[in-house]
Amino acid sequence: MSEHGYMTGTSTVLALYRSDDIAEHREALCEWIKTNAIDPKGVSDRWISVEEHDGRRVIRYRAMKRTPDGRLLIDPDDPDRAWTEERTAPLLTDLPDEPSHCVMTQSVKGGVGPL
Repeated sequence: MSEHGYMTGTSTVLALYRSDDIAEHREALCEWIKTNAIDPKGVSDRWISVEEHDGRRVIRYRAMKRTPDGRLLIDPDDPDRAWTEERTAPLLTDLPDEPSHCVMTQSVKGGVGPL
């Protein structure tokens, strides 16, 4: 992992939750995110993935960017959306009873960006 929390090299996506999956399983995903030391209020609903990289499992997600006083920043490329940045966090707790339709496995070269 680089100094900014971005992964380099090859990652294997073990599970991908797209916006419709997040909406359908919001409560369970928010609780799971909290158990992994991530504030769900700062996580975008675009996508969340669980990946394996260099033998470690991580959660990759888009975090909303905020001003120093906590207000959301607007995406300069899409003024209808909040500005987000990609982040990773160590997977501390597996998601219980993972929705089977969300599970995928795919190698991603460079490990950057959603599928």
